[in-house]
Amino acid sequence: MVKNRKYTNQVQKPEQRGAEAVYSSLLNYVLLSSIIVITFWCYHYSVNNQFTNWDDEVYVTENPFIKNLSPQNLKIILSKNVTQNYYHPLTMLSLALNWHFSGASPRAYYVTEIILHLLNTVLVFFLSLALFHAMVKRGYGKINGIPYLAGLCALWFGIHPMHVESVSWIAERKDVLYLFFYLLGLITYVKYVMENKRSLMVPVVFLFLLSLLSKPMAVVFPFSLLAIDVLLKRKMEWKLLLEKIPLFAISALFGYIAYTLQEEGNAITSFHAFTLMQRVMFAGYNYLAYLIKLFVPSHLSSFYPYPEFTASNRFPTYFYIAPFAAIAITAGLLHLAYKKGENYFRVALFGFGFYFFNVMFILQFVSSGPSIMADRYSYASYIGFVFMLVYFINVLINKMPAIKTPVIVIVAVFSCMLAFVCQARTEVWHNSETLWKDVISKYPDRVEVAYKNLGNYYYLDRHQYDSAYTYYETLEQNNTNDAGIYYDIGLIWAIRKNYERAVEEYNRSLKLDSSSFDTYFNRGAAYFEMGQNEFAIRDYIHAYKLDSTNQRLLLNLGYIFLNRMKNYDAATAIYSRLIAIDPTNVDYYYKRGITRYNNGNFKEAIDDFNKEISVNPQKDTCLFFLSLTYMSLKSYPAAIDYAQRAQQYGFKIPNGYMELLKRGLAEN
Repeated sequence: MVKNRKYTNQVQKPEQRGAEAVYSSLLNYVLLSSIIVITFWCYHYSVNNQFTNWDDEVYVTENPFIKNLSPQNLKIILSKNVTQNYYHPLTMLSLALNWHFSGASPRAYYVTEIILHLLNTVLVFFLSLALFHAMVKRGYGKINGIPYLAGLCALWFGIHPMHVESVSWIAERKDVLYLFFYLLGLITYVKYVMENKRSLMVPVVFLFLLSLLSKPMAVVFPFSLLAIDVLLKRKMEWKLLLEKIPLFAISALFGYIAYTLQEEGNAITSFHAFTLMQRVMFAGYNYLAYLIKLFVPSHLSSFYPYPEFTASNRFPTYFYIAPFAAIAITAGLLHLAYKKGENYFRVALFGFGFYFFNVMFILQFVSSGPSIMADRYSYASYIGFVFMLVYFINVLINKMPAIKTPVIVIVAVFSCMLAFVCQARTEVWHNSETLWKDVISKYPDRVEVAYKNLGNYYYLDRHQYDSAYTYYETLEQNNTNDAGIYYDIGLIWAIRKNYERAVEEYNRSLKLDSSSFDTYFNRGAAYFEMGQNEFAIRDYIHAYKLDSTNQRLLLNLGYIFLNRMKNYDAATAIYSRLIAIDPTNVDYYYKRGITRYNNGNFKEAIDDFNKEISVNPQKDTCLFFLSLTYMSLKSYPAAIDYAQRAQQYGFKIPNGYMELLKRGLAEN
């Protein structure tokens, strides 16, 4: 007798597929909504952050090109390097749109950056979803809970503290914007691979271009595609490279432009500044440091200085070990994955490859800038490694069901830790004060720019000169080679009216930079206050050679010649120069009228005084000078008339002056 058997229909009915699709869409919606809410909570504090004095002025507050969406400005934004470091027109255009709608209010800029980050988090979810589904079709076997795995990838991307710098720093708009197009390009490429539609390479190239126009960091995009090729088991043949020739050509062009602009802006450290071995050490150290901070995001800083030499004039030992450790750890884990099977090896190769390709140009083998590493460089590079990590966590749970609950608890605790550290990190970026105090607390006496910018914040933004001096003084005691520091200290001493100390600081500044207009000008002003007219004139003449159109400088010179030196010819020449620069300023005519009066050029003086009176008919001092001038010409009726008008508008006529005029009138 044959027992009854139940057969499972392998073909799903339409209503089953429909219900499953609805459930899948609903699950995705719930997961994404939850991730967006959590990520926004982590960044909500940034909405109230302020502009910082670390490049925000270059990109926004002092950038004239974004403040008017005129055709001329748009042409410059789209064709020029307006920040003197990168050519990223789409980034600058987005900032220009922010300025157009919200002006100098920082809230709109931060809201825009948070929205872009949330969109990127959503795109990481869909990229992970697409990759996991593609892996199933490419022979990786069944992968349970794909939406949850994709959600975890997106969550860790969205809330990782290393990404705060990219989101909570307005000057890094380029990061969130370039990755937006970068991720869209990757998702489109996965679709191209799975559907084998050659036409899909067109939007891939287009999205790559948009990413490059947001930040040159996107030059590694073709390498990221190769990492996806490995994961999705594409045959390693010439076709893979040939289809990417346009991408590599574009990448090479933009890479060359970026390197040239960085070199022109002195952002590339001379290759001779460090030895080849030291550069290898830096690369190895950074490769590991970014990975370590992926798992342990502690001691985060907006600035990481290069290591200090030890007493034996060597770098710390771990720098010498780092390159070997980086190679050993990577090779060891890849070998372990290889032994476990092809699928595991491909996932591991994808994770390490995607990570390496997206950090390879910022490992400081070619040093760029004074910082050895930066949190923002993890923004794209962590995506592949996190994907690999999540995949292997899932494999571990499936192979060892007994540890499922502990693993989930560990993942939940780790996620909570990331969220709370991320939120706390956004508070560090609140303003220049919180930002640079955090750097100083992490690296006391090691980051010159932190002390300088914190001093600038107190000096320029808060007018707290004692606090500013505290941080400038630290740099002075460390014998900084920054001429601007001594200049700023000189300004503080001048504010305190200690002009001798101010001159000392200006002298130190000029030894380091003898081409500073401001330093010559302010040292001249200090000499002026000390009554040392000849020294003041000497410095003003130096400043004049550097900028012959500065009206404040010319006014100071005119005052010295007129009131201190009684050199009326020189004073007349100075005020004539001011009139040539700005003929609409009637005050310059008034001052030249005084010099001409004192020089005995009465008719010319009257012409100048009348220029002033035509605009300011109630200016009592000018009216009195007209009276004096007419008296000198013995035109007593006019002299009396102007004296009376001056008196009418509040001028105190000297005792006996009116009687003198009446006597002169009677005698004539």
